[in-house]
Amino acid sequence: MKKIFLIVGLLLVSAFILGACGNVENIQHVEVFVIETLEENDEGISEITGYKKVNAITYTETSENHVETDIKAIEDFYDTEGNYIRTEIIHSTFDKSHITKAEDGEDRKEEIQEPSTILIPDESMEQFKFYDMTKEEEEKVKEHVLSFMDIL
Repeated sequence: MKKIFLIVGLLLVSAFILGACGNVENIQHVEVFVIETLEENDEGISEITGYKKVNAITYTETSENHVETDIKAIEDFYDTEGNYIRTEIIHSTFDKSHITKAEDGEDRKEEIQEPSTILIPDESMEQFKFYDMTKEEEEKVKEHVLSFMDIL
């Protein structure tokens, strides 16, 4: 009798889990952009300290029960004069359950001393914001970013 209750219980839990996974939306963005970097001064006012060039892959999975994000990025930092400062290789994950309200995430980051982003020209860094890429360029950026994840 206990075995029957155990089997029925496992079947119900399995059915619930499979049903919860039903309507899942997966989105992947491959991006290349430049953004200003800001720092708060002594008066509490944010000032532009430079720019960063970014190559990033953002993967998002959403359903009515959860949100999961995975970001892999290369960020080259420059001062306001356009002088290179450093590069950060980043892998950030975040999971949130809408059922249990549990949240989990991890940020891994490694610094290197060589500019590593691609498809962003140096001469137009201040005017450059987002870059519309072809499918071939997106694939090239994706492969490039993924090739740096072994550093982490």
